[in-house]
Amino acid sequence: MRNALRALRDTFRELTGTADAATRFRQLQRRLHPRTIAAHDELLDWAIAAADKDAPAPQSASLAAEGLALRAKALHHFTGRLAGSPLRVLVHVPPASVSPAGYSAYTNLAQSLDVLGVPTLAQPFGAPWREALERLAPNVLLTSDHRVYLDDIDHDALTDYRQSAPLHLFLTASPEGGADAPLSQRLTRAEELGVRGYMSWHARESLTHEDYAPFHDRGLPILSVEFGANIVDFYPAPGIRRDIDYVFLASSNRSKWDRYADWLAPILRERAGFVDGPGWRHARRCLLSDAPPAAQRSILARARVGLNLHLASQFSRPTELNERTYILAACGVPQLVDRPALLPRRFEEDALFVADSPAAYRDLLRTILARPDAAEKRARAALRTVFDRHTTFHRAEAFAQELAALVCPAYTTAQGDAPCPSCAG
Repeated sequence: MRNALRALRDTFRELTGTADAATRFRQLQRRLHPRTIAAHDELLDWAIAAADKDAPAPQSASLAAEGLALRAKALHHFTGRLAGSPLRVLVHVPPASVSPAGYSAYTNLAQSLDVLGVPTLAQPFGAPWREALERLAPNVLLTSDHRVYLDDIDHDALTDYRQSAPLHLFLTASPEGGADAPLSQRLTRAEELGVRGYMSWHARESLTHEDYAPFHDRGLPILSVEFGANIVDFYPAPGIRRDIDYVFLASSNRSKWDRYADWLAPILRERAGFVDGPGWRHARRCLLSDAPPAAQRSILARARVGLNLHLASQFSRPTELNERTYILAACGVPQLVDRPALLPRRFEEDALFVADSPAAYRDLLRTILARPDAAEKRARAALRTVFDRHTTFHRAEAFAQELAALVCPAYTTAQGDAPCPSCAG
């Protein structure tokens, strides 16, 4: 009865134009196509089962074959590329239940640094700190400028470790309003912690904005480590037929509710597809949190199009593309996306289907579904772009080079495998 009354109130608010974002998102969820809801768990079970099977070898001319060849080339190029780096990096990783985005970003960074040859250890929340410090003997610690992360650190262990070894602390550079406390308080806290500098998931182009002036004024460097595709986990899955009209993988992010309602409501109501992510009430078991990456690859391989939307804050200046943009491209999925400011700087116009309005978004979806050959052509272009320029290895390599120059100025990449003189021993 309570849910029925809420539904009636939500409908009234919608009809009278008084619906807030939460009301609009609840209405959107109620109106998902019935087959989207009914088939979710069956498709999830199929994807998990498919993850355990060996895929057939793809035909040499197929998109999947090209993607696998590009992946092999990239992994060969990056594996051990930074062996001899003076860095030893401890990466603080939250559980997905605390921060799905943080878990993905820090895990990808740790894994990519490790493949590059940089000694790296992921430090999960709740794990013993003294043991990790003794095991790795790190000279860099990466974590977030947020109380939830900082409270998980054993600061006594860090203090003791720093008595005998250098440990450079880098936090995420969150502008005013972007973390747990006012920026002035966080900068004071950072000084007390002995912070060496900052890192940002935002693109380098955006880090000169006035939002970051307080960091620069204190002489604190900010290093960029943008999102990218982790090609250890994400690449085209061969031997699977595209038979799902669309896949939309995203959390029910509160800041996106109005955009979901404006851009997706008619599509999700009129067409069946696969919608999944933390917070979607029909997805009590969730592909993004309860299944391995191979299951995501399998689901995406069945998608005729991958739907993608960005935050409103990503349109005013070139801050970032969400991780999903790169994952869809790496998996060879035709992608329908809006137009955040950074998009034309990272992908050519003919690599994605880009819409400037909800109406154009719906029209382009019909075009993609009606013209699979044209859709695959763009998917191939995006695939080539992401493997050529936008993997997490590209990001981690550039980040590690900048980080090494700060931590150990005597080190240069020209030294190859030779140890850095000032870090020897």
